[in-house]
Amino acid sequence: MHRAVKNISGLSAAAALALAGTAMAAPVASHAAKVPHTSQRVLTANAQNQKQVKKLIGNTSYTPIVRTFTPKPTSTKDFNGYQRIVIKSPKGTGPVVGSFALTGAQAGSVIVTSAQVVQKQNAYVINLKFPGEQGKTGKLKVSLISR
Repeated sequence: MHRAVKNISGLSAAAALALAGTAMAAPVASHAAKVPHTSQRVLTANAQNQKQVKKLIGNTSYTPIVRTFTPKPTSTKDFNGYQRIVIKSPKGTGPVVGSFALTGAQAGSVIVTSAQVVQKQNAYVINLKFPGEQGKTGKLKVSLISR
């Protein structure tokens, strides 16, 4: 006759080990799901703006400006870095629409917290956050259409 060894909780040793293994793996899985990213609101607005930029970039009535940046934190607070990118419209014109494309960045290394046309500054302003200042930041391609 074979007796199963049971621990204090009443589970067999094999079941206790299996349960402990899943308990140890659970924090790792939940941590991966918590990687910070750009909000859906900013991404949706940017997708609409990219469509509008595509339409207007070939129109001779508008002045396109396309610049590529390597995101780098210009200020820090706690463990996070921050950067504000301002693309001014040419003199005599006003910003109509702007969009951005972040390529080559590791997930969670750069977060676009906001991107909007600011008429008061006559510019397209993008605010970036670098959580923990870790990982490759890639390249940020910014397009601004002015008129």
